[in-house]
Amino acid sequence: MPVPSEGVFDRTSPLPEGVPRQVGFFFGGGLDCPGERAKPQIVLAAEPVIPSEFLLCVYGFRAGRVTLTIRPPAGKAGTATLRGGNGGESGWEYRYPLRPGAPAGDYRITARQGSRTATATIAVTYPETPRLWLDRPGGCLKPGDDVHIYLAGFPAGRTVMLNLYRMHDYQTSFPATTDAYGSGHAILRVDPGTGFNQWGVSHPALGDTVGMPYDPIVEGRISGNVFCTEAPPAKD
Repeated sequence: MPVPSEGVFDRTSPLPEGVPRQVGFFFGGGLDCPGERAKPQIVLAAEPVIPSEFLLCVYGFRAGRVTLTIRPPAGKAGTATLRGGNGGESGWEYRYPLRPGAPAGDYRITARQGSRTATATIAVTYPETPRLWLDRPGGCLKPGDDVHIYLAGFPAGRTVMLNLYRMHDYQTSFPATTDAYGSGHAILRVDPGTGFNQWGVSHPALGDTVGMPYDPIVEGRISGNVFCTEAPPAKD
């Protein structure tokens, strides 16, 4: 486990050569599992690579409880209960983390509600190109919270400088060291006094959009490697 980096959010650095001044990030909005489907089914809504989390959209069940079972290619099966109703506008959502060390191969998924079932098989792989995944608590982060940043597909045995953006604008950089397989792990700890803001993490090798995401001339993918920090509580 790497030592958390502290003081990063308060730091402002000159723009390094080859690093874009702005990157297009998606900070949320809309439904992750939109629409309705009468037939029970499970739909994958994100590419399943290690490290990341795949988003499962579960459709075609009545309001109530749906039992979801995930059987990885090695190790024990996991079970989760999806509760409530889908409101008629979207499916149930379930996010399954694929942290470093998770087995590649076929993940077999079953959703069940009484006699109604849906199944899916998802092939999980290791990436052949650089990838980044942020694993963090839900909601905006408080001082002392950690953001775990996992890398894969980078050159082996290197120090990779990752770039922190405040909203879309470059703020500073911080290091992550890759192992013999090109994987790495860095931790950012939220500093006291960071305040409310939206943040993104990027690297030029990821192919993220350079510029603002609503600019029609930009190219690349809109990155979802984002998180937010909350304002400190008001003093009495």
